[in-house]
Amino acid sequence: LQQMAATIIKVQCSICNKGNTTYICRGCSKDFCFQHLTEHRQILHRQLDEIINDHDQFQQTIIQQKQNPLNSTLMQQIDQWEKDSIEKIQQTAQQCRETLMKLTQKSINDIEKEFIELSQKLKEIREENEFNEIDLKRFQLKLTQITKEFLQPSNISIRQDSQEIINKISVISSSSMFIQLF
Repeated sequence: LQQMAATIIKVQCSICNKGNTTYICRGCSKDFCFQHLTEHRQILHRQLDEIINDHDQFQQTIIQQKQNPLNSTLMQQIDQWEKDSIEKIQQTAQQCRETLMKLTQKSINDIEKEFIELSQKLKEIREENEFNEIDLKRFQLKLTQITKEFLQPSNISIRQDSQEIINKISVISSSSMFIQLF
């Protein structure tokens, strides 16, 4: 009987270390007296209430997202990308317009100089009355060349670079990242 008494281990409450009647919590495997078991259960109830509150808030977020799917942060990122891209395109187009205007004006000025020279030579030839078919062909060729250069300047063109000024975006899904609880 004495050997048997030596093997009996008195279980104590994990909070107050009293050896009264204790109850084991299967969740945390700790022993509690009745008073501390009640407190432990109250703590568990508060934690459950917090989880339920978080759950309810998330449910509200889902409802709001279903009612207004355009109001997500991802949709806002797409909208911002679109706005930034349009702005970059508009800035580039404006810079190109300004450059084209300067180059076109310079080209017109150069052509106008050539045209004035041609006009002067035509006037001189008419006044002198000294011309032949070769002169006429030369003047006609020069006039055609000036006209062509005026209508479609050979030194000005539009080039599209293969480098993108806009970063392409796409939407990807990695559905396998969801955690399955049940």
